[in-house]
Amino acid sequence: MFMDKRRASVTVLVVEDDDDTRMVYSDGLGYAGYRVITASTGIDGLRAAHDERPDVILLDLSLSGADGWEVVRCLKASRLTGDIPVLLITGYSDLGERAEAEGCAGFLTKPIRFQTLRTAIASLLPPAS
Repeated sequence: MFMDKRRASVTVLVVEDDDDTRMVYSDGLGYAGYRVITASTGIDGLRAAHDERPDVILLDLSLSGADGWEVVRCLKASRLTGDIPVLLITGYSDLGERAEAEGCAGFLTKPIRFQTLRTAIASLLPPAS
């Protein structure tokens, strides 16, 4: 497999409370060439976003501490993180309109095929120069 050089410079923050799911996303994206950082709670996700300034944030809706909606509002209100695209991931299939209204760049319903996840992330990145 040839690694896309553009992917190697892209950081993805995965905010997911389920250990197994977080590991699957992290390992798969890492294998695909992305730099991956993870957080298991909304609060830890906000800290990581502020500290690391990732290129894309994958955000589970159901989190402890601060749920996904609260996290999105905090991210979008901050001048440090407001421009980072957030891809909301949830088991609920009817939240697309709200996700858009809250400022999410995209919305995926679990279970997610890995190729669908990779395509969604790639669509949020600026074109390669």
